[in-house]
Amino acid sequence: MFSRSLRKIIPVLAMTLLVGCNSVTSETSVTTAPTETETEPTVTVTSVTEPVPTETEADEISVMIDQMTMDQKIYALFIVTPEQLLGSDKPIAAEEYITEQTPELLSALDEKPVSGVVMFGGNIIDPEQITDLNEAFNSRGMFVCIDEEGGDIVRIGGNPNFDVPWFLPAAETNDPYGMYMEISIYLKKYGFNLDFAPVTDISVDGGGVIGDRAFGSDPQNVSSKLEDSLEAFKTFGMISCLKHFPGHGAASADSHFGAALVDKSLEELEKYEFIPFVTGIENGAPMVMVGHITVPQITGDLPSTLSPEMMSILRNDLGFEGIIITDSFWMEAITNEFGSGEAALMALEAGADIVLMPDDLDEAYKAVKAAVESGELTEEEIDAKIERILKVKKEYGI
Repeated sequence: MFSRSLRKIIPVLAMTLLVGCNSVTSETSVTTAPTETETEPTVTVTSVTEPVPTETEADEISVMIDQMTMDQKIYALFIVTPEQLLGSDKPIAAEEYITEQTPELLSALDEKPVSGVVMFGGNIIDPEQITDLNEAFNSRGMFVCIDEEGGDIVRIGGNPNFDVPWFLPAAETNDPYGMYMEISIYLKKYGFNLDFAPVTDISVDGGGVIGDRAFGSDPQNVSSKLEDSLEAFKTFGMISCLKHFPGHGAASADSHFGAALVDKSLEELEKYEFIPFVTGIENGAPMVMVGHITVPQITGDLPSTLSPEMMSILRNDLGFEGIIITDSFWMEAITNEFGSGEAALMALEAGADIVLMPDDLDEAYKAVKAAVESGELTEEEIDAKIERILKVKKEYGI
């Protein structure tokens, strides 16, 4: 296990092992020799320090926002799958996934300039293929996202076409820094810049809905491993995302398949579930994913993703200044109860900055645009969301 005293030299050691005698600076090119059967791409690993925005940077972001049309601003409030850009249904069979750049995909990217795309296993075949596909998104300054937690929740780590390590689930790792160092390095190699990890939930005696995806059931232990994880992500220039606020560990059900309820008071959450999230926020996490978790004593009948009260706790009480993103709106906790347009608008009005994977992107876009035109959602509110999005992109060189 890496001790904190060694952290400052680990990036240099890691890069030196990969590139031999090349010197390592804050931006280091790492080239892996290709095998006979595949061509491995080159990766640039950028160490990200704590951001200290300057007036010039703020001015630059302000200018960028002023130059955006309203349509561009609205689309920037979404991250979707490549298939959603083309209006396709949720892919099931392998041939239904987009795996290459096509004229139709490139045209859709121009017409619907979303903030980012998220890749699933069906989009990923081999190193050369996914790197080429991701270039279409990287060249447009987009978030290129993936769920690569370790354990069973991986898209690349379990693919035999990739020569990368496979890690134990978070609950079984004694070296979260080393795990997320390796994951960050290989994700960047293949053109990803945002990993929806680490899981910040606390498990219930190692089980529950989250199970071994969480670091454990003790808040302090989870917080310590979370701190190490975030340090690795930051050091190797990969955007991380705390998930699933306010905490999915004690939920009554899996929100993929319906409503998930946590029957706790705010005081109870503060003493348990919130502890790792506070640690993550204090350690500079750039993004927090809010889960579809209903907390009746706070959110009433609404999931947290649609709750102004829960969003306010995260933004104002816990002082989180980064990007708030929803969990996937493909999940049945949303689709069973709300239409795509209704849910997207409710989330944005509640305080989310980005809606992840609305069930119908076109319907969601139209609902937000109608709300802007009616004054229900103001341009100033949208600009504040865009500012947070652009700030993170700028910090990470996107």
